[in-house]
Amino acid sequence: MTPDIETVSIPISSDQLNSYQVYSSYNERNTNKLIGYNGARHSLDYFDLDNSKVLKSENLNHDGPNGIGTIESIYWHNSDSIFMFERGKIHIVKEGGKKTNTINLYDLFTGKDLGEPICNYYFKLNYRESEKLIYFFLVQHGSSPEEKSSLPLVASVNIETLSVRALPITHSKHYKEIEGRVGFITYLGFQDFMADEMIYNFQYESTLFSLNDKSNDTLESKSHEMKFIPELLSQEDPSAFDLHAIDNPHFLTPIPDNWRNLIYRGTWDSPDKSLAEHGFTEKAMSISVFDSKMSFISKFSLPNYTYQINNWFVNENGLYLNLAHPKNEKLTEEFLVFHVFQFDQID
Repeated sequence: MTPDIETVSIPISSDQLNSYQVYSSYNERNTNKLIGYNGARHSLDYFDLDNSKVLKSENLNHDGPNGIGTIESIYWHNSDSIFMFERGKIHIVKEGGKKTNTINLYDLFTGKDLGEPICNYYFKLNYRESEKLIYFFLVQHGSSPEEKSSLPLVASVNIETLSVRALPITHSKHYKEIEGRVGFITYLGFQDFMADEMIYNFQYESTLFSLNDKSNDTLESKSHEMKFIPELLSQEDPSAFDLHAIDNPHFLTPIPDNWRNLIYRGTWDSPDKSLAEHGFTEKAMSISVFDSKMSFISKFSLPNYTYQINNWFVNENGLYLNLAHPKNEKLTEEFLVFHVFQFDQID
């Protein structure tokens, strides 16, 4: 399955960035758009992806009744409900920055022994309107890897009732077999649902998983190559953690494409041996494509020194990859650039 590739190049000013780690794509009035959090300016930057233009940039307040701290994940629901995750808090704001609600997560999770609720680059903020739910990755501070192996990793919060529920998602069999010795490669990846299925994975293995939001049934992909991060033997040497993370693949967050009934999963692999250097920036990249049942279809290699690993999202036009690799010689501060990969739809 070889995709067609189109380029979206948006002229920007010094008010915007050429790469966003915190963003949300959305559709408004039949136009595909993107909202990005600009941490340097503490602003929200809005883009029209279909017409390749900046729409506006709006500064956020640090203090006062609309005060918001550093944003780590964002979800655009509509112009009156933009969800933002600040550590320990969920803010709901309108376009223009007026805050309509703040949910204190630490108050909700205190005494429940679930750990700290997190949304980040790998586990994206997502609001499930039909169920009134937001989902969080759970970090157990101070627990050993062995202890973490049986603890719940995901919880939901109902934004109306403020009830908290742990989901039946724990670390995989591989994690438990090697007693959690996966080094830095520990995160659970989640971006969106496919129908009623929460599609997720673990950075340390190639398997995809799904959890039915209504029945709590879980499934895992079977019909593709099974790859696992090897055990990190040294637990005391910090440099061993870095080397382990460089030498082994990171299986990136799966991205459901509900327009084409496909799922995309990037792999940030071992460094390309043909390159002169051997570090994080030399790790090879590829896209694996799965059908809606998580069966493997194909794998597509990406060129070196081209794409930023976490800036991938999908809309009806295709899969967007941000051309913002730190060593991309074509990188310019005058444009926000994406390649849009268009894979064939699966019926």
